[in-house]
Amino acid sequence: MKRLCLAKIRRISPVFLILVIVGCAAVPKKPPEPPAPPAPPVVMDPFSVLLERYRNKATEFEKNGELRKALQSWEVVNSFTPTDQQVVKRTADLKAKIFTLANEHFKKALSYYQSNSMQAACKEFLIVLYYNPDHQEALYYLKQKLTGEDYALYKVKRGDTLKEIARKTFNDPDKDFLIAYFNDLRMDANLIPDSTLKLPILELTPVKSTMETKEAATDVTEIPVDTKEMLSKALVYYKAKNYRDTLSISEKILKYDPANRGARELVNESYYQMGKLSIQGKNYPEALEIFSRVDSGYKDVSESITFAKKQLAGEHYLQGVKYYTDLELDKAIKEWETTLALDPNHPKAKKDIENARSLLQKLQEIK
Repeated sequence: MKRLCLAKIRRISPVFLILVIVGCAAVPKKPPEPPAPPAPPVVMDPFSVLLERYRNKATEFEKNGELRKALQSWEVVNSFTPTDQQVVKRTADLKAKIFTLANEHFKKALSYYQSNSMQAACKEFLIVLYYNPDHQEALYYLKQKLTGEDYALYKVKRGDTLKEIARKTFNDPDKDFLIAYFNDLRMDANLIPDSTLKLPILELTPVKSTMETKEAATDVTEIPVDTKEMLSKALVYYKAKNYRDTLSISEKILKYDPANRGARELVNESYYQMGKLSIQGKNYPEALEIFSRVDSGYKDVSESITFAKKQLAGEHYLQGVKYYTDLELDKAIKEWETTLALDPNHPKAKKDIENARSLLQKLQEIK
């Protein structure tokens, strides 16, 4: 059998074998598959990153007992996610807690005051102001009732500002409002060198909640208003064209730092953009009111005001024409007088007033 197979192999044509070998050699090798393209980088939504940052900050502030800062952070989150009920509830709960704590410390301060423990009363009134800087009764007691050795005199140096004096004397520039209040000064007052200011003596102690909570103690001095952070927040609102919240934050910055150029620019720019939007919506009275809040000489505000006045003058003129055709002459005259007040060079209003008064006189003579 083996011999038979060998004989068959010998009978195969050598040419055929060569073709088979060459054919096999000609089969191309399968090229390697190209590497898979790299996955596109994950681009984080900047607003999501910002929200997460403020959520974390709010949680951290709460953990450390810094309730005012926590509330500010939650309010930023809430402004971007107004329908998030968890955030709404968190914000409302914090406001209620802060309100309750301020009232508790105020009652405690009154109790100390009535028992003639003035130093302890002063500390409690200051804690009230930590929770609620606008608490008028606490400010009143600190200014009007707690006198004598609870105050020190400060001689103003050249270049001093309220914020700088607060930083030097209280180690907290954001207590400048106390200096202004106790000396009947505006927050942006220019201080006169060598003049004397009356400063409350603040013996600062850690603030602890009188409620049964586990909040960490918070030093009253650690209540800075971070103007840089607030300015960044205002810029976010401005870029989102949320001009009202931009103004709210920027004007608060200027309250603490009247010379802050970034905040002043955002105030001007926000009112400017709101005024332009009012003109686009043909709400000229609103546009004039808004533009009046922009610093004189800012951009083309002067021209915008002139334009809005002319457009509003035209509206009053047409209303006067309507009254005139209805023989409501007194009303027509008032509308045209308003026209001239807005646009003294109006081509028709002055003559129409004369005609209306002449007609009104003739009608009265007939009667």
